Amino acid sequence: MKNYRFLMTMFALAALILTSCNKKQAATVSSADADSTTVVAPTEKSQTDKLTTKKIAKSLKNDAGEFDLTIDFPEGGNATLVNAIREYISESLGSTYGGGEEDTKQGSYSGDLADGDKMADYYFDLKVKEFQAMYNEMKQDGMPEIPELASSTKITKDYETERVVTYLFNSYENGGGAHGGAVGSGMTFRKSDGRRVGWDLFSSGKMQTVLRDGLKEYFEVKTDEELASNLTLTETYLLPMPVTPPIFGKDGIIVTYQQYEIAPYAAGMPSFVIPYNKAKAMMNNTGKQLIN
Repeated sequence: MKNYRFLMTMFALAALILTSCNKKQAATVSSADADSTTVVAPTEKSQTDKLTTKKIAKSLKNDAGEFDLTIDFPEGGNATLVNAIREYISESLGSTYGGGEEDTKQGSYSGDLADGDKMADYYFDLKVKEFQAMYNEMKQDGMPEIPELASSTKITKDYETERVVTYLFNSYENGGGAHGGAVGSGMTFRKSDGRRVGWDLFSSGKMQTVLRDGLKEYFEVKTDEELASNLTLTETYLLPMPVTPPIFGKDGIIVTYQQYEIAPYAAGMPSFVIPYNKAKAMMNNTGKQLIN
């Protein structure tokens, strides 16, 4: 059961695999109080450059389980931006649909990036084959009650201004363990050149207070000691920046930690929103230009 054990290990260690068991996970894609900085109204030129997409959806149910894949695939707009988002989609699908550790992060699709249907078919077929192999192994090993396997992934366009566009990546997989694993992530792109927005635009030192206050709100605690008791970190003096990059949303910067990243599974995905007027104070000039 090599494939089965591999996936179970990945679930337990990485938490890189649309919904958590904990109700707080909904904050991953939710909004904070509306005290954010008003984003610049689109100009006539930026309307012309608005990113256009087409929806690609695939679904299958067989003896191995249920499979769903939905993508808002970029079709028109700034050519550099469109290509950058297509690369992101392939890489994101590669991290969960790659079929093996050697394919994660970069993705293994080598066809035409402009052919969204072909890209979707490629990764979807990989996932079906992976889970079918797991199902066959469990059946061959005589497992008395084979669990219902499932894989559901959505990559959707969520937010756009004249300067940035945000994609959300939500994935849920159940490979037969006690519970499934989820990812609630995303990526914000600078529209002018497709640059992926990362935490390098923020002062890590200034972020410490914001991280601590945001996590206290998420866990509904008041003191540093209470916060530490909800985390699995050995040291909480300096909180780590999330693996998930900053996600630009309607009401501010969404901060999201993945399952197991800083807290146990029951904690879901610790998340909160930094209103834009507060985020600007912690960003360098490159970052500020994205929300001015």
